Amino acid sequence: MKESTKRKNKGPNFNVYVGTTLRYEVFCEMEALASSHKLANAQVVRELFLCGLAAYGRDGRVRESAVNSDLAVTPFLEEAEVEIAA
Repeated sequence: MKESTKRKNKGPNFNVYVGTTLRYEVFCEMEALASSHKLANAQVVRELFLCGLAAYGRDGRVRESAVNSDLAVTPFLEEAEVEIAA
């Protein structure tokens, strides 16, 4: 991958500021994750982004399969324990 010449910080990590809108239920779920794992909301977003990127690397799909698309918000706080690296 070609490194951008516009970046001021040429280190291995760089910040991406993404403006997005979340439904209230999704926001509450993310806040609950942050609270239960004692992380900042932004860190939860980063970890979930990396999980999604890893899933894309495995299956090559940007969106969930048709089977899972019926669930707008996966209630994974109730169904399974989620492991988020700090």
